[in-house]
Amino acid sequence: MARTPSTGRATSVSTDDFNARVKRLLADKPDPRKADDHRRNAPRHPKPGPKPSA
Repeated sequence: MARTPSTGRATSVSTDDFNARVKRLLADKPDPRKADDHRRNAPRHPKPGPKPSA
């Protein structure tokens, strides 16, 4: 097993390792590019008609 340095300094991470870690972290989260369209598709209430004059 690899020995972890205890110097407190940051260790370099390869680009492939970083991308793999990010993919694992974001695997269960929804895709931000697929926005919810519930606001746009929500049923709108009709505008009220003119008020009757008294």
